[in-house]
Amino acid sequence: VTTVINGQLQLVKRQALDGTCDGVPDAAYDVLNIGAGAIPGACVRYEITVTNVGTSPVTNVVVSDATPANTVFSSVGGATTSQGSIVTPANGATGSITATVGVLAPGASAVIRFGIRINP
Repeated sequence: VTTVINGQLQLVKRQALDGTCDGVPDAAYDVLNIGAGAIPGACVRYEITVTNVGTSPVTNVVVSDATPANTVFSSVGGATTSQGSIVTPANGATGSITATVGVLAPGASAVIRFGIRINP
């Protein structure tokens, strides 16, 4: 028995500096590295977009990321997903950020956003 799955997921992770840690990006999200301002005590906001670029629905979609080294999760600005639910570490802790998206139809996308603080 051969099973062919025509669902294909594409993930794009972008970032934006939040220098004052107010939960609002200082500039537009970008895939490029932050050139200046990502200093100890500053925050970075992340945006992950997962898109089904296939021709069939994809079920049980779960997107996980983790706080990078030398950072902690920041609850300022919230952690959101445009579809499903999200689980995060406690504010000021390290760990995984997991969005349970569920089903993505062909052409559909979900957007996950969260922030981290760079250790002082």
